[in-house]
Amino acid sequence: MRVFIKPGFIVTPEEIIENKGIYADITNGRIVSISDYYEKADVEIVLPKNTIAFPGFINAHDHLLGSYWPRVGEGPHITWKTWDDALKASPLYKERSKIPNFYLYLLGAYKNLISGVTTVMDHIPHKVNDNFIDKLPIRVIKNYTLAHEVSKYDLKWGDGVDVEHKRAVENDFPFVTHIEEGFDEESLKGIDYLKQYGALTEHTVMVHGLGLSDEDLDDIAKAKAHLVTCPVSNYFMFKTIARLKEWFARDINVSLGTDSPMSGSINILEEIKFLKMAYKSKYGEDIDDRTILFMITKNPAKAFRINKDFGYIKPGYIADITIVKFKGDIYSSIVNAWFNDIEMVIMGSKVVYAFSEYEEIFKKFYPQGNFSKVILDRKERLIIGDLNTIMKQVYGFLGFKKELPFIPIELEY
Repeated sequence: MRVFIKPGFIVTPEEIIENKGIYADITNGRIVSISDYYEKADVEIVLPKNTIAFPGFINAHDHLLGSYWPRVGEGPHITWKTWDDALKASPLYKERSKIPNFYLYLLGAYKNLISGVTTVMDHIPHKVNDNFIDKLPIRVIKNYTLAHEVSKYDLKWGDGVDVEHKRAVENDFPFVTHIEEGFDEESLKGIDYLKQYGALTEHTVMVHGLGLSDEDLDDIAKAKAHLVTCPVSNYFMFKTIARLKEWFARDINVSLGTDSPMSGSINILEEIKFLKMAYKSKYGEDIDDRTILFMITKNPAKAFRINKDFGYIKPGYIADITIVKFKGDIYSSIVNAWFNDIEMVIMGSKVVYAFSEYEEIFKKFYPQGNFSKVILDRKERLIIGDLNTIMKQVYGFLGFKKELPFIPIELEY
């Protein structure tokens, strides 16, 4: 079975294609071809001409267990540890704990989906998320090893940096860790520790990196290791962002993540907007919009070693596609996008989120009705699963209707 998807533009993301459609196989979920000819398909999705098909967005750093609101413990801090202490001592942390972990994961998954994200890196030990990730409406990266941070006072996730990194290399997985998330003496030793463990390699993916020196960056570039930035969280906790211009100057592979909403942004769209603003404030010049697109598509796909399947709209790749309304120009449409600019989200050739006028298409994909109508940001949408019931259950656990800006749903309770 085939699906035909015809937007106004296709961004691969390395090139822009006009007047062509995407043919994908519904059975294996992969793109078959990008063609300018018309061939009858089992499901045909002809989109408005003012729409752009991008590879499904990849959120390179989230903690789905922390899917709650508002932010807690505003800085400036000298290290993540003082923020973490403030979080765990807060009434909101106790309030959040009333919600079962699976429902926090559902909140995080839907938060990402309605902002155009199809794949998330959930940085947490496997024993926490293994029971949930196959039950979510988005993709969560399964194959990784990890540490919490490379410091003496980290949370001791995994079996140790050297063991986890060796396991990553043996299995060709990414080894994911926070690094130098702070400016105290211990935080600033992060890269030195990694080098001592022999764990700074092309398999290493490091998040935040606020304290990285020029020498650290040279070592990272030489090792072909990867960095992930979370500007909203960094500014909330430390009143600064990473030295991104210096990262880019060394051709380091850089990706963008949201962190959890309790310190970071409400979604990848807010993260992009803040990145654009904060970079201009820090350097007096704009970060290129095309660079930002790469930071949520092909760059994280490379970092997490999934770039043979994700991060591109090309034949043979999984058909994860985010359709965005044209606003300004092709690349600025990403920067300018908000909830109602996400026209449609497709995962594995199937529509999982769209405006209500696409209901007949939803019915073709889900004849058993495994989707629901919701009012999000004042517009009726269709979405896989039963988000209305999930939100009512969350309100039930709390005992009141909780407003969560990352899921702006209109729902009686």
